[in-house]
Amino acid sequence: MGFSRCIDNSLYSRKALVNAREAYVDYCSVLATPKTDGLVDVTVTVKPEYARESRQVTLEFWNYLLDLVCKQKIEAV
Repeated sequence: MGFSRCIDNSLYSRKALVNAREAYVDYCSVLATPKTDGLVDVTVTVKPEYARESRQVTLEFWNYLLDLVCKQKIEAV
């Protein structure tokens, strides 16, 4: 079972999501399901060997993604 949230592609770039997914490939799987109006459902499922740390892994994934997005926005200025 994974943790899902809906993100907006105008705020979270696909590049950042791909990079975060690659960075956390050893710890979790990430499924992105496009919705309407530029929204995407993102589900993070922690791998069984990290189940005891699932909360931490999930939060670190989202923080990492947010950090990448912030860096991209700063570099674009």
